[in-house]
Amino acid sequence: MPQPQPPRRLEDQFVENASRYPTYFVTVLLGGIWAGLQPFVNLYRKSPLAGAMVTLGGLLLLLFLYFTLRAMLGDPVLLAWGRATGDLS
Repeated sequence: MPQPQPPRRLEDQFVENASRYPTYFVTVLLGGIWAGLQPFVNLYRKSPLAGAMVTLGGLLLLLFLYFTLRAMLGDPVLLAWGRATGDLS
């Protein structure tokens, strides 16, 4: 007859439970990325041209936001480029 095991210590249970959280975090992160990309995958399958146009539009939007925020911070990229090349004074 097997011996009954003594109850585990509370610290052991805590460590075992806490060690599962990184796996849970990675799983939720990858699932969120997968769910976010699914509409684009379906769009590319349906019409590659429309998918490319949506992707290009998204990239242009991000570029617009980047340059706008840089200008709002007082560091316009084009002005700095002009000074480096000597085109602007």
